[in-house]
Amino acid sequence: MATAAILPAPVAAEELALGAPFSSGMVIQRGEPIPVWGSGNPGSTIKVTLGDTGLEANVKADGRWQVELPARAAATGLTLSVNAQGSAVQLRDVSIGEVILCSGQSNMVWKMSASSLRPEDRNLAIDENIRLLTVPQVSSLVEAPKFGMPGQWLKARDKWLDFSAVCLFAGRKVAEEEKVIVGLINASVGGTPIRSWLPREGLAVAGGMETQLAMLDAYRRDPATAPAQYAAKVSDVWEGRPRTEWAHKANQSYANLFNGMVAPLGPTRLAGAIWYQGENEANNAESTARYRTLLETLIKSWRGRFGSEVPFVVVQLAGFGPISGAADDDETAAIREAQRLVARDDPLTELVVTIDVSERLDIHPPIKKPVGQRAGAALLKLAYGKTDAYRPPEAISARRTGNAVEVVVSHANGALFAASWGRPGPFMLCDDPAGKACRFADAQFSEGGVTISVPQGASPVLVRYCWDAAPICNVFDATDLPLGPFALSID
Repeated sequence: MATAAILPAPVAAEELALGAPFSSGMVIQRGEPIPVWGSGNPGSTIKVTLGDTGLEANVKADGRWQVELPARAAATGLTLSVNAQGSAVQLRDVSIGEVILCSGQSNMVWKMSASSLRPEDRNLAIDENIRLLTVPQVSSLVEAPKFGMPGQWLKARDKWLDFSAVCLFAGRKVAEEEKVIVGLINASVGGTPIRSWLPREGLAVAGGMETQLAMLDAYRRDPATAPAQYAAKVSDVWEGRPRTEWAHKANQSYANLFNGMVAPLGPTRLAGAIWYQGENEANNAESTARYRTLLETLIKSWRGRFGSEVPFVVVQLAGFGPISGAADDDETAAIREAQRLVARDDPLTELVVTIDVSERLDIHPPIKKPVGQRAGAALLKLAYGKTDAYRPPEAISARRTGNAVEVVVSHANGALFAASWGRPGPFMLCDDPAGKACRFADAQFSEGGVTISVPQGASPVLVRYCWDAAPICNVFDATDLPLGPFALSID
């Protein structure tokens, strides 16, 4: 991604304008207060009208204004008007419906045009009820009030091939079930670390990045003197890159994509968010160890912007990489476990397992439909209380019983079965809580879950399932939803 840093600049207050996500054809979240904001001439009075409802606001000294219109039920064909002395902006074909934010790295960027599609996945009638906003890819050193270039809401009927496949399949699922207009916002960039998507205050809360943040703050204050001030630390901080590249690396690494692509969305109200990221951290032991904390912090900080009860759907990493016959530790598996634990501990977060629709030779598995449909179903569960919409089997506990370990599996639809073979697997039993001394173990189904035989001489304290970069896993429920990878301490 070629980016240019955005530095602090005075607000262009002389021109009446709406905030970044506003354009004709847009979708506004139903059932929530409606924030409308923008810029104008300081001291002037702004009148905002949506349909038959209007409010006034005064433009502040910094050139910014904001009003909050009352919540509305689903509607279409509205006009949003903003008027000031001698100036007016009018947006047409505004809808009230469901707004979903999709974000992450390349698997969320991945377009419909590059995905494996069947004829029935193309040119769907439901696309008439879906609107798309692709956030321009831009990096910023500070929180930007606007996108790098103007954004435009478009009809999925016309632009579905150019949009994120996971996001669109999820949106179709919601639109079909809820029978309302759905607005999808895609703010994603390939090959990016999670720290790029955290706001500055979120990085500070997560901790452990004090030196990097001090360097970034120094560069933000004065790009000319910052490299000299921190020259002795540059190589260590920026992964051994030449010192002449450090400013570029800083611009690409910490809060930059939140600043340039998420912050301009302002206080937009959402039905939910879908997060598909983590591949970038899977080959870095230090990043893997911190991923759970960073993901928890990202969710909390984004809720601070978009609403404290915004549901989050976390898409778990697909299988990619070499296959192995060893019961070893693995960093990709550790990222999946971090994602599982974040979802487990947050009642407003759901995990989407993708291990059964992976492509071990391609980090971008082309089959996106089941991923997006599961994400949409997870949103139906979280946002609309449709608890039966998404109930994948989930391992919840493990305990030692004689010469066996009993794993309890909940939420399974019907009986579990082992695909292609009569025995479930692969399971590991580990004598070390850190997973450094593990061995494969035989298992069989039992009432309520799986029973794993303890090999002679073993003293397991941890059980793992499907633990590898590209594991071959065979436990499913009667609706063909997979049991996801996990690690459980043995009671």
